[in-house]
Amino acid sequence: RRYHRTRDARLLEMAALTLDGMACGGIYDQLGGGFHRYSTDAVWLVPHFEKMLYDNAQLAQVYLEAYQCTGRALYRRVAADTLDYVLRDMTSPHGGFFSAEDADSEGEEGKFYLWTHAEIMDVLGEADGHFFWAHYDVRPAGNFTSAEAFHAGRNILHVPRPPEAMAKEFGLSSAELEQRRKELCGKLRAVRALRTRPAVDTKVIASWNGLMISALAQASCVLDEPRYLQAAKRAAD
Repeated sequence: RRYHRTRDARLLEMAALTLDGMACGGIYDQLGGGFHRYSTDAVWLVPHFEKMLYDNAQLAQVYLEAYQCTGRALYRRVAADTLDYVLRDMTSPHGGFFSAEDADSEGEEGKFYLWTHAEIMDVLGEADGHFFWAHYDVRPAGNFTSAEAFHAGRNILHVPRPPEAMAKEFGLSSAELEQRRKELCGKLRAVRALRTRPAVDTKVIASWNGLMISALAQASCVLDEPRYLQAAKRAAD
């Protein structure tokens, strides 16, 4: 907002550096949308895997405003996917929004979100698997270190390279790259949905709901998406 008022490019550069790091890091759920609670390292890779309603409401608004300032498709996608995650997985039958989603499932933190190299290849096959692990830094030995034995050989999906470099490597246009990425993420998301999900804290807290209602109302205007307004009105009612 300060950049919008002053047009001081340094301010936008500072904001974009952090927004890019978060959107491309493991703190962001690259398959399902939404942000985990915080990062445990300096490069946004390894999160505490809990997801909070208030984080995702406010981050959606930040990415919406960054999209308005820059027109970058990444910011639009992150905002929309974050809101879609809340509508899909964090919404009560009565329209209010749940408080949080746990980090653990089956007694192990992050189990729902982590992937081995072999799992990726089994689902996607050789060609698509190669594209996917190149895009999301999936390695046979795993891409992060942890004291937990369960984490050995597992990967946190993140995007270490700019899309332009990926598009050039695979001979794709930016639109083709995004379409292929979206299709493959959909396949893996469907497989992940068969796993045991982390538990959801089903408290409906008025103040946190207010944040999400505000984010949805803003998104309905910025993205011209009526279903976000409908969800905001339903929760407000």
